[in-house]
Amino acid sequence: MTMHLQRDLDNLRKSILLLGAKVEENINHAIRLQLTRNLSTTAEMRAAEADINDMEVSIEEECLKVLALHQPVAVDLRFIIVVLKVNNDLERMGDQAINVLERMEFLSGHPRIDKELEFKAMGELVKAMVKSCLDALVRQDVVLAKEVRKMDDKVDAIHAAMFAKLREVMASDAALIAPCLSLLTISSNFERISDLATNIAEEVIFMQEGEVVRHKSERGGR
Repeated sequence: MTMHLQRDLDNLRKSILLLGAKVEENINHAIRLQLTRNLSTTAEMRAAEADINDMEVSIEEECLKVLALHQPVAVDLRFIIVVLKVNNDLERMGDQAINVLERMEFLSGHPRIDKELEFKAMGELVKAMVKSCLDALVRQDVVLAKEVRKMDDKVDAIHAAMFAKLREVMASDAALIAPCLSLLTISSNFERISDLATNIAEEVIFMQEGEVVRHKSERGGR
């Protein structure tokens, strides 16, 4: 590996980690916002989202430049491919956080739904998944990446239970359909973030082991 290629790869690594940190912060804001209904971080989240979009474009351009200039092969090529995919996943995770913000702005004008919903547990799982997938990326930790994949099933189960409970509420009172649909959307946003965190974890496995585990369960099935 040439010195220039090593420098450019190190810069890519730093850039993707900075993007990950900013996305993680906005997701944590969204999780707190859903629980507290405190909209004080609205402007901060929207400003961060603009930064995330700019960073995503910049990282993609840097990846393409490295590919054109150095024509890397083997492990280095695999790393750049992973950065391109993770870059896109992180930007989409940021979008989901803003979607939660927009739904909470709508819900601020409605009373709370009197139904026990598992948003706290869901938020904690999603927060743990985002942190762990980024830690796995930093440390290139395949074991941690595989733990992220297992957590995704728990988020899916909570989302399914939430859907069933909110469907009951909507069936019992048509006046609550609009806020229930917003809560369902938020649950879907969190479930989507967990999917994207799983994607990142799977890219870590690919980068380290060269194995594509997408669509495979931890038990090796499809």
